[in-house]
Amino acid sequence: MASRIEPFSYRLPRPAVEVYPGAHPGQMVGNGQLFKRHEALLARPDPRRLDLRASVLDPFGQYRVRAYQEHDRVEVMVLADLSASLAYAGRFDKREVLADLVKAIAASALACGDRVGFAGFGDGEKPLLYAPPGTDLSWLPSLSGLLKKLPQQRGCAGLWQAGAYLPQRRALLFLLGDGHWPLARLPGLLATLGRHQPVPLLIWDEAEYRGLPDWGLLALQDLESGRRRRLWLRPALKRRIEQAYSARREQLRRLFRATGCEPMFIEQGYRVEQFNRYFLERTA
Repeated sequence: MASRIEPFSYRLPRPAVEVYPGAHPGQMVGNGQLFKRHEALLARPDPRRLDLRASVLDPFGQYRVRAYQEHDRVEVMVLADLSASLAYAGRFDKREVLADLVKAIAASALACGDRVGFAGFGDGEKPLLYAPPGTDLSWLPSLSGLLKKLPQQRGCAGLWQAGAYLPQRRALLFLLGDGHWPLARLPGLLATLGRHQPVPLLIWDEAEYRGLPDWGLLALQDLESGRRRRLWLRPALKRRIEQAYSARREQLRRLFRATGCEPMFIEQGYRVEQFNRYFLERTA
C-alpha cells in the first residue's frame, strides 16, 4: 500500500457540460479566462467586455464584446469489481492497490473541486459498497478494512446493472477491476456507460504469470469458485501460460479501444507518473 497518495492531473477529452464552476474547460461561454469568440453587445450585454477594435472593424457597425470559455466542474465516479479474484496477493495485494487507486482518484478530484462517488459490485444487482458523488469522503479512510471484510463474491455481475447508480450528466468514470470478465459481455457493459467518459484501470500482478519455475508442481486455486487443481510445470506449459495472459491483454485492449477508451494496466501499484502520462496522451 502506498505510504503517501499523490494526486494526479486529469482532463476530459471533450468540454465539460456541468453548470457549476470548476477547473475544467466547459461548453458554455461567459466570464471565464480563455477567449472564445466575439459576440454582439445585444446578444451579450456586458459593456465591461467591449472590444473597441473589433467593433470598429465590424462590417455591420455593431458593438462587439469578448466572450470567454467558462470552466466547470465534472462528476467523478468509481465503479469497482469486488469479486473474489481481487483478493489475490502476489507482489501486491490487489485489494490494497484498489483502495490506493480510489484514494488517489478522490484526492485528485478534490484538488480540482470536483465531486467523487464510489460503487463496488459483486454478484448481486445492488452495490456492496456505495457512496454517491459528493465532497464528503468520510467513508474513504475505512475503505481498505471494508474491502477485506466483504463476503466472498463469485463474480461481478452487478457491474452490468451499474447504470442506475451513475450521475445523469456525463461523468469521468473510472472502471476498476482485474479484467477477468466474460469478454463476450464486455461490449454490453461499455454500452451501458455510453454517455460517460470511461477510464478502465486493470489491476494485474506479474506474479500470476511471470517468474514461474520451469519445472515443478504448481498448486492453483480459483478464488471465485474455490476449485483447486495441481499442474506439473514444464517449459512448454510455462510459455503457454505467459502467452495466454499476453493474448488476454490484447483482447481487452481491442475491446476497450473499439468503444474509444484506452485501458491502463496497473501492475506496480499506484504510480502518479503513470496516470499523469495517460491523461496527457489522451488530451494532447
